[in-house]
Amino acid sequence: MPVSLADICAHIRATLPDCTPASVAAHFAINRFQLSRRFRRETGLPLRDYIAALKIEHGIAALVAQKPVIDSQLDAGHESAATYSHTFRAATGIAPARYRDKIAAYSAALSAELARPQPRIFTHHAYLPAQHPQAQPLSVRLCGGETRHAVFAGLFPAPIPRGVPVLGRALFHCREFCIDAIPDGTYYLLACEIPRSRNPLRYFRLDHCLRALHPAPVTFPLPVATTIELSLRPFAPSDPPITVNLPKLLYDFLRQRNP
Repeated sequence: MPVSLADICAHIRATLPDCTPASVAAHFAINRFQLSRRFRRETGLPLRDYIAALKIEHGIAALVAQKPVIDSQLDAGHESAATYSHTFRAATGIAPARYRDKIAAYSAALSAELARPQPRIFTHHAYLPAQHPQAQPLSVRLCGGETRHAVFAGLFPAPIPRGVPVLGRALFHCREFCIDAIPDGTYYLLACEIPRSRNPLRYFRLDHCLRALHPAPVTFPLPVATTIELSLRPFAPSDPPITVNLPKLLYDFLRQRNP
Protein backbone atom coordinates (compact mmCIF):
# COMPACT_ATOMS: atom_id res chain seq x y z
CA MET A 1 0.00 0.00 0.00
CA PRO A 2 1.43 3.43 -0.92
CA VAL A 3 2.55 5.59 1.99
CA SER A 4 0.25 8.56 2.56
CA LEU A 5 1.44 12.12 3.01
CA ALA A 6 -0.17 12.11 6.46
CA ASP A 7 1.94 9.08 7.44
CA ILE A 8 5.10 10.78 6.26
CA CYS A 9 4.37 13.99 8.17
CA ALA A 10 3.37 12.08 11.31
CA HIS A 11 6.63 10.11 11.23
CA ILE A 12 8.68 13.29 10.79
CA ARG A 13 7.03 14.96 13.77
CA ALA A 14 7.32 11.82 15.91
CA THR A 15 11.07 11.47 15.27
CA LEU A 16 12.13 15.09 15.75
CA PRO A 17 14.75 16.37 16.20
CA ASP A 18 16.75 13.43 14.85
CA CYS A 19 14.98 12.88 11.55
CA THR A 20 16.51 13.74 8.18
CA PRO A 21 15.23 13.24 4.64
CA ALA A 22 17.42 10.13 4.46
CA SER A 23 16.05 8.65 7.70
CA VAL A 24 12.46 9.28 6.63
CA ALA A 25 13.10 7.61 3.27
CA ALA A 26 14.77 4.64 4.97
CA HIS A 27 11.85 4.21 7.38
CA PHE A 28 9.38 3.92 4.53
CA ALA A 29 11.79 2.07 2.20
CA ILE A 30 11.50 4.84 -0.40
CA ASN A 31 14.27 6.32 -2.50
CA ARG A 32 15.30 9.60 -0.86
CA PHE A 33 15.15 11.61 -4.08
CA GLN A 34 11.77 10.16 -5.02
CA LEU A 35 10.47 11.01 -1.54
CA SER A 36 11.73 14.61 -1.81
CA ARG A 37 10.17 15.06 -5.25
CA ARG A 38 6.87 13.63 -4.08
CA PHE A 39 6.81 15.79 -0.94
CA ARG A 40 7.42 18.95 -2.96
CA ARG A 41 4.79 17.94 -5.53
CA GLU A 42 2.11 17.33 -2.89
CA THR A 43 2.91 20.17 -0.49
CA GLY A 44 4.84 22.72 -2.53
CA LEU A 45 7.58 22.55 0.12
CA PRO A 46 11.13 21.21 -0.01
CA LEU A 47 11.30 18.29 2.42
CA ARG A 48 14.63 19.39 3.88
CA ASP A 49 13.32 22.91 4.57
CA TYR A 50 10.12 21.52 6.11
CA ILE A 51 12.11 19.38 8.56
CA ALA A 52 14.49 22.25 9.37
CA ALA A 53 11.57 24.56 10.18
CA LEU A 54 9.97 21.95 12.44
CA LYS A 55 13.23 21.67 14.36
CA ILE A 56 13.29 25.43 14.93
CA GLU A 57 9.69 25.19 16.13
CA HIS A 58 10.87 22.67 18.75
CA GLY A 59 13.62 25.04 19.81
CA ILE A 60 11.15 27.91 20.24
CA ALA A 61 9.15 25.97 22.85
CA ALA A 62 12.22 25.70 25.10
CA LEU A 63 12.89 29.43 24.89
CA VAL A 64 9.28 30.33 25.69
CA ALA A 65 9.64 28.11 28.78
CA GLN A 66 12.67 30.30 29.70
CA LYS A 67 15.10 27.40 29.39
CA PRO A 68 18.77 28.04 28.54
CA VAL A 69 19.64 28.55 24.89
CA ILE A 70 21.65 25.31 24.94
CA ASP A 71 18.42 23.42 25.75
CA SER A 72 16.71 25.08 22.81
CA GLN A 73 19.66 24.19 20.60
CA LEU A 74 19.58 20.52 21.64
CA ASP A 75 15.80 20.31 21.34
CA ALA A 76 16.21 21.54 17.77
CA GLY A 77 18.82 18.87 17.06
CA HIS A 78 21.77 21.21 16.50
CA GLU A 79 25.27 20.38 17.71
CA SER A 80 26.90 23.72 16.83
CA ALA A 81 25.85 26.82 18.79
CA ALA A 82 27.00 29.11 15.97
CA THR A 83 25.09 27.19 13.32
CA TYR A 84 21.98 27.09 15.48
CA SER A 85 22.11 30.83 16.18
CA HIS A 86 22.43 31.58 12.45
CA THR A 87 19.63 29.17 11.49
CA PHE A 88 17.36 30.39 14.29
CA ARG A 89 17.85 34.04 13.34
CA ALA A 90 17.09 33.27 9.68
CA ALA A 91 13.87 31.49 10.67
CA THR A 92 12.58 33.92 13.30
CA GLY A 93 14.29 37.23 12.61
CA ILE A 94 16.00 37.33 16.03
CA ALA A 95 18.81 35.52 17.89
CA PRO A 96 17.80 32.79 20.39
CA ALA A 97 18.93 34.58 23.55
CA ARG A 98 17.17 37.82 22.64
CA TYR A 99 14.07 35.86 21.62
CA ARG A 100 13.88 34.34 25.12
CA ASP A 101 14.65 37.62 26.91
CA LYS A 102 11.97 39.62 25.06
CA ILE A 103 9.11 37.10 25.29
CA ALA A 104 7.39 38.93 28.17
CA ALA A 105 7.49 42.27 26.35
CA TYR A 106 6.30 40.79 23.06
CA SER A 107 3.48 38.88 24.77
CA ALA A 108 2.32 41.94 26.71
CA ALA A 109 2.18 44.05 23.54
CA LEU A 110 0.07 41.48 21.71
CA SER A 111 -2.24 40.88 24.70
CA ALA A 112 -2.83 44.63 25.06
CA GLU A 113 -3.77 45.00 21.40
CA LEU A 114 -6.07 41.97 21.56
CA ALA A 115 -7.91 43.60 24.48
CA ARG A 116 -8.70 46.77 22.51
CA PRO A 117 -12.07 46.64 20.69
CA GLN A 118 -11.35 49.14 17.89
CA PRO A 119 -10.82 47.84 14.33
CA ARG A 120 -7.29 48.60 13.13
CA ILE A 121 -4.51 47.33 10.89
CA PHE A 122 -0.77 47.51 11.51
CA THR A 123 1.63 47.16 8.59
CA HIS A 124 5.22 45.97 8.29
CA HIS A 125 7.15 46.81 5.11
CA ALA A 126 10.61 45.52 4.21
CA TYR A 127 10.78 48.29 1.60
CA LEU A 128 9.70 51.90 1.03
CA PRO A 129 6.09 51.78 -0.25
CA ALA A 130 6.39 55.07 -2.15
CA GLN A 131 9.07 53.51 -4.33
CA HIS A 132 6.98 50.49 -5.33
CA PRO A 133 3.43 51.54 -6.28
CA GLN A 134 1.25 48.98 -8.03
CA ALA A 135 -1.25 50.12 -10.66
CA GLN A 136 -3.44 47.07 -10.05
CA PRO A 137 -4.07 46.49 -6.33
CA LEU A 138 -4.59 43.20 -4.54
CA SER A 139 -7.48 42.99 -2.08
CA VAL A 140 -7.43 40.18 0.48
CA ARG A 141 -10.57 39.05 2.30
CA LEU A 142 -10.34 36.57 5.18
CA CYS A 143 -13.20 34.25 6.04
CA GLY A 144 -13.73 32.11 9.12
CA GLY A 145 -12.36 32.36 12.61
CA GLU A 146 -13.49 35.03 15.08
CA THR A 147 -13.11 38.76 14.52
CA ARG A 148 -12.14 39.27 18.18
CA HIS A 149 -8.93 37.37 17.47
CA ALA A 150 -5.91 38.84 15.71
CA VAL A 151 -4.96 37.77 12.22
CA PHE A 152 -1.44 38.11 10.90
CA ALA A 153 -1.09 37.97 7.12
CA GLY A 154 2.12 38.12 5.15
CA LEU A 155 3.66 37.87 1.73
CA PHE A 156 6.88 35.84 1.76
CA PRO A 157 9.44 35.14 -0.98
CA ALA A 158 9.37 31.37 -0.29
CA PRO A 159 6.61 28.86 0.56
CA ILE A 160 7.94 28.35 4.10
CA PRO A 161 7.59 31.64 6.01
CA ARG A 162 10.95 32.59 7.56
CA GLY A 163 12.46 35.67 9.13
CA VAL A 164 10.24 38.64 8.36
CA PRO A 165 7.71 39.00 5.53
CA VAL A 166 8.23 41.33 2.62
CA LEU A 167 4.84 42.76 3.58
CA GLY A 168 3.02 41.93 6.80
CA ARG A 169 -0.35 42.99 8.15
CA ALA A 170 -1.70 42.58 11.68
CA LEU A 171 -5.49 42.83 11.68
CA PHE A 172 -7.54 43.44 14.82
CA HIS A 173 -11.35 43.26 14.61
CA CYS A 174 -11.27 43.40 10.81
CA ARG A 175 -10.76 40.89 8.03
CA GLU A 176 -9.91 42.82 4.84
CA PHE A 177 -6.90 44.71 3.56
CA CYS A 178 -5.49 46.04 0.30
CA ILE A 179 -1.99 45.91 -1.16
CA ASP A 180 -1.21 48.74 -3.58
CA ALA A 181 2.54 49.05 -3.08
CA ILE A 182 5.05 46.20 -3.13
CA PRO A 183 8.17 45.42 -5.17
CA ASP A 184 7.52 43.47 -8.36
CA GLY A 185 8.06 39.77 -7.79
CA THR A 186 6.46 36.48 -6.81
CA TYR A 187 5.24 35.93 -3.25
CA TYR A 188 3.48 33.34 -1.11
CA LEU A 189 0.46 34.55 0.84
CA LEU A 190 -0.19 33.13 4.30
CA ALA A 191 -2.40 34.14 7.21
CA CYS A 192 -2.90 32.81 10.73
CA GLU A 193 -5.28 33.69 13.53
CA ILE A 194 -4.01 34.20 17.08
CA PRO A 195 -6.53 34.26 19.95
CA ARG A 196 -5.84 35.97 23.25
CA SER A 197 -4.20 33.59 25.71
CA ARG A 198 -2.64 33.55 29.16
CA ASN A 199 -0.12 31.02 27.89
CA PRO A 200 2.65 32.90 26.03
CA LEU A 201 3.65 29.74 24.17
CA ARG A 202 0.46 30.08 22.14
CA TYR A 203 1.70 33.40 20.75
CA PHE A 204 4.98 31.90 19.53
CA ARG A 205 4.29 28.22 18.79
CA LEU A 206 1.57 28.51 16.17
CA ASP A 207 0.69 24.92 15.24
CA HIS A 208 -2.64 25.31 17.10
CA CYS A 209 -3.76 28.34 15.09
CA LEU A 210 -6.26 28.56 12.30
CA ARG A 211 -4.45 29.45 9.12
CA ALA A 212 -4.96 30.08 5.42
CA LEU A 213 -2.51 29.44 2.60
CA HIS A 214 -3.18 30.73 -0.88
CA PRO A 215 -2.71 27.69 -3.13
CA ALA A 216 -0.63 29.50 -5.76
CA PRO A 217 2.06 32.18 -5.55
CA VAL A 218 1.02 35.76 -6.30
CA THR A 219 3.05 37.66 -8.89
CA PHE A 220 3.22 41.45 -9.10
CA PRO A 221 2.50 43.43 -11.19
CA LEU A 222 -0.99 42.00 -11.44
CA PRO A 223 -2.65 42.16 -14.87
CA VAL A 224 -5.90 43.47 -13.33
CA ALA A 225 -7.14 44.49 -9.90
CA THR A 226 -7.59 41.23 -8.01
CA THR A 227 -9.44 40.01 -4.93
CA ILE A 228 -8.35 36.89 -3.06
CA GLU A 229 -10.51 35.20 -0.44
CA LEU A 230 -8.67 33.17 2.17
CA SER A 231 -10.60 30.74 4.35
CA LEU A 232 -9.08 30.14 7.76
CA ARG A 233 -9.00 26.45 8.63
CA PRO A 234 -7.44 24.17 11.28
CA PHE A 235 -3.78 23.27 11.12
CA ALA A 236 -2.82 20.33 8.90
CA PRO A 237 0.39 18.33 9.59
CA SER A 238 1.71 19.08 6.08
CA ASP A 239 1.36 22.86 6.56
CA PRO A 240 4.61 24.82 6.57
CA PRO A 241 5.71 25.61 10.15
CA ILE A 242 5.32 29.29 11.04
CA THR A 243 8.50 30.26 12.85
CA VAL A 244 8.19 34.00 12.21
CA ASN A 245 8.11 35.94 15.49
CA LEU A 246 4.78 37.65 14.86
CA PRO A 247 4.50 39.36 18.27
CA LYS A 248 7.94 40.90 17.65
CA LEU A 249 6.77 42.44 14.37
CA LEU A 250 3.84 44.04 16.20
CA TYR A 251 6.07 45.15 19.08
CA ASP A 252 8.57 46.78 16.71
CA PHE A 253 5.79 48.58 14.85
CA LEU A 254 4.30 49.95 18.07
CA ARG A 255 7.71 51.16 19.26
CA GLN A 256 8.34 52.95 15.96
CA ARG A 257 4.93 54.59 16.18
CA ASN A 258 5.37 55.56 19.85
CA PRO A 259 9.14 55.81 20.48
